[in-house]
Amino acid sequence: MILGRAPEARRFTATQHPRLVAVPSPQQEISSTHLEVRPGSGADHGSAVVTDLGSTNGTLLTQPGLPQEPLRPGIPVQLLPGAVIDLGDGLTITVDRP
Repeated sequence: MILGRAPEARRFTATQHPRLVAVPSPQQEISSTHLEVRPGSGADHGSAVVTDLGSTNGTLLTQPGLPQEPLRPGIPVQLLPGAVIDLGDGLTITVDRP
């Protein structure tokens, strides 16, 4: 899944079809193509992973029991149940099941 104000799947192959999710950003804090969430595999043990796609204002991640951290662009991070992803502009995503 790709999230942003007007997300595009330009970095994916013809066989990959990510779900594009447009989100509101009245203050333009969220980038057009901001964030990717995908199922994990291998070392991720099947848990979902989140990757900032080089957004202008960044993404903050708060995992249960850990301090809030900014995501580094292009570096996938495994999500834990209860994690909160802050895209900016008051928009957060809470992870129920990774």
